[in-house]
Amino acid sequence: MSTWTVRVPGADIAAFEYGNPNAASTVLLVHGYPDDHHMFDPLIAELGDSVRIVAYDTRGSGASVADDRRDNSIERLAEDAYAVVESIRGLTGKVHVFAHDWGSLQMWEAMSSPRATTTFASYTSVSGPSLDHLRQVSRARMVRPTRWWSVAAQLSRSWYVFAFHVPLLSRHVPTLLAAFGSEDEPTPTEADQQRGIALYRRNLLRRLISGPEPRCGVSATVVAPTRDRMLSPNLTEGLSDWIPTLRVIEVDAGHWWPYTHPKDAAAVLMSSL
Repeated sequence: MSTWTVRVPGADIAAFEYGNPNAASTVLLVHGYPDDHHMFDPLIAELGDSVRIVAYDTRGSGASVADDRRDNSIERLAEDAYAVVESIRGLTGKVHVFAHDWGSLQMWEAMSSPRATTTFASYTSVSGPSLDHLRQVSRARMVRPTRWWSVAAQLSRSWYVFAFHVPLLSRHVPTLLAAFGSEDEPTPTEADQQRGIALYRRNLLRRLISGPEPRCGVSATVVAPTRDRMLSPNLTEGLSDWIPTLRVIEVDAGHWWPYTHPKDAAAVLMSSL
């Protein structure tokens, strides 16, 4: 493993390289909340030397340092991802992205940039919808009474999103989420829990109210765990309307599928290379 620091506006991003530096393909791993890059340790071990692997701690998490915890818009996080790619030594060719949870949300933002088609070769998203797609789907379902059940079902899964916006309640939400979790899931630190609260407050409601049309010019694989307590698998509906090359895979697993099923995750990733 080798490490380096990427200086971006308002933060120092810790980057880590594993695998084979001379491999034909480079994979970028992007974690979510409330994790750091160690969430991918089982997947990294499974991939071994088959690819060159670069992971990083998003601003404010793990070994990365942010000047202001509130400076974490998905627009800023997407720019961080590009900065990490640009910092990879001796990089030739495009990068394959594998992202989970909030890592997926911010990488959908990165994929909407015109730079995406010249930077990324493929995108695998796990348990992290595009906020612009989520807004689009929710609006379409709200005007159809026969689909109100799906809106209600997702709202019941997303209770914590609204609780994060209640000052006196928000600090207890991570504990409640952990209480409903399983022993197989990674355990967040207190600092990462607070970072997650700031993430939700900064991004969710504003982008669900308004934002650009969803866009992705990169071949995408969307993995939807059927036992995800946070997200309904039917949120993949309509993705093909704006993703030209799309593969949707449902897996019998929970939200932390890449962590709990690294062999399966490695197989899906390798099939995209």
